Amino acid sequence: MDLDTAANYAEVIGLLTLLGAAVYSWYQIKEMKASRESQGALILSEHLHKPDFVGAVVAMSSQPDISTMEELKQHHGDEWKHVLTLATTWETLGALVHRGDLDFHLVYDIYGGLIVFSHEKMLPLIEDERRLYDETRLEWFTWLAERINEYNQKNNNDAQPAHFEYKNWKPPNK
Repeated sequence: MDLDTAANYAEVIGLLTLLGAAVYSWYQIKEMKASRESQGALILSEHLHKPDFVGAVVAMSSQPDISTMEELKQHHGDEWKHVLTLATTWETLGALVHRGDLDFHLVYDIYGGLIVFSHEKMLPLIEDERRLYDETRLEWFTWLAERINEYNQKNNNDAQPAHFEYKNWKPPNK
């Protein structure tokens, strides 16, 4: 085999090696994304197992119209911190969804209705905090609630609760 033929073979082998590395890298990136989304789902679901979180949801849900931090503290007593933590949890999720660190549809499926309800319930308080301080108070909470409302209006006008909409769902075969 002459030197030109060997060089051509080496070039083809190098090209195949690069192509193989690119395909393998694409596959690895795809697997890493799936793993990250799965981890995000587990982390999101952990909130539902924390008594303080569930207690805050119940407390916020049953509170009367509250429009100031003083009213929040007076109504909830020492539990006010848990109710406010609920709002800051939604705030964090909003920022993470916006950055692409959490999938919108995952957050929507797990917390969508609760986020919108919480925002409606807490909006007078949020607006008062913004008047007192600045517009950045719970800005990502508002952003996320608005995106969920837009999504509902655009895509889910006929959406039903999961236990109705997916009543015929069967697990995939393994």
